[in-house]
Amino acid sequence: MSSHLPSDRIRWGICLAVLALLLTFALVAVASATPPPPEYRAQLAAPNLEYLNTSDSGLFIKVDSYSSEQGLAKRPSSLPNVSDNYYYSTFTSPKTGEQYLDAVWYFNTWDGFTKGKDELNRYLQQHGTVTPVVLNLSPELAGSSISDIRDLSGTEQWRTINATRYEGEGTSGDFLTFATNYFPGENYYIAYYGITGSTNVSEDATHHQHLLAMTSIPRFVMSHWYEFDPATPMTIPDYSSSPAYWANQLVVISPLLLLVIGFTYIPVIALAYITARIALWMEARITPRIRVILPLIVVGCLIGLLAVRALYIEEVWVGLTDILVTAVLVPMGVLTAWPVFEGHLTIVKPRSAVYFCVAGTLFAIILATASFFLIKVFVIDGQPVSFFVSDSVVVRSIILYLMSVVIAIVLYSVTLLWDRLQRRRQNKHPAEGEDL
Repeated sequence: MSSHLPSDRIRWGICLAVLALLLTFALVAVASATPPPPEYRAQLAAPNLEYLNTSDSGLFIKVDSYSSEQGLAKRPSSLPNVSDNYYYSTFTSPKTGEQYLDAVWYFNTWDGFTKGKDELNRYLQQHGTVTPVVLNLSPELAGSSISDIRDLSGTEQWRTINATRYEGEGTSGDFLTFATNYFPGENYYIAYYGITGSTNVSEDATHHQHLLAMTSIPRFVMSHWYEFDPATPMTIPDYSSSPAYWANQLVVISPLLLLVIGFTYIPVIALAYITARIALWMEARITPRIRVILPLIVVGCLIGLLAVRALYIEEVWVGLTDILVTAVLVPMGVLTAWPVFEGHLTIVKPRSAVYFCVAGTLFAIILATASFFLIKVFVIDGQPVSFFVSDSVVVRSIILYLMSVVIAIVLYSVTLLWDRLQRRRQNKHPAEGEDL
């Protein structure tokens, strides 16, 4: 026994190292594929000075910025806050000494967007002068350093942008509204580009405001649908239910599912091997009664720790916690159901049964999650975050554990049925019987 110990330790070490490494890669892949939550989407409409050409690159220096995550303490007093998701940034012009303000408010529903517009209009009319204007940003687009943005200058949509000019207390500038499908679902924006501390806006200052607007909006419009001054809610396509349509979607999704299987194959096999070894160790070292309750104790302790952690750390989308929890709860779910079937197998070895059920349960959950995610993104409404049945990692973990137990019971039942068929076949034809 002792002569095999170093070899066993090496195998365990390799499995754990590979599992940790690929789980880290999985975290990166999930994080990059998941759209940011609403509180971060306003920031992506802020000016990007890299779009300016070389001659204009020195016109602005960013002074400060702050988002809805930082609260309302630093928001500019010259503008109201009309959304829970906002981003403010301030700039100075070294050549003129003028100060500029950019404000972006984000909405993911039409009702919220119209309510925000109404609230903003009331404020503007009470604190200054409001004038409807039509902006032409084509000259600014034509001077961009990015060829794709320069191409936009020739479109009519950028020559007649309905906007609202505001001359008020402490700031003067232009308000734009637009909708885009840059993120999944509905996305509406109110954006302000203005000068602070003066109501006498020069022609150069107006040009500078247009430059700031130009550097913000193209990020959303390149290769995406967009509409300035939307008058009606965004239309979510009514997808066809014809077999040809779904066959076409299957062609798109199937290669991605194969990539998911290939990417997760090694960590799943490693985790299945580790769980099978744990099951053998429990069978040799622990009494049957303890073997029944030990997985429940582990699950209870883990979920308890998550509940305590949730009091201090808010995590509402898939992250490292969910991945690590999956690596623990799925094996525990399989081991929870194992005592029910343990004594009924004669042909299939216990290690093989546990190994098969852990791998099968993990692949079932991974493929179900990936399929739902991809269908939501590519087929239905493009909102993968809505898949997660709760914002609470504790609730998600409990559901994951219960799913693991149910899937494991099904797989164990299939294994037991196959075992009995093999045993019956072996009894009829002893020479053809094979142990696993």
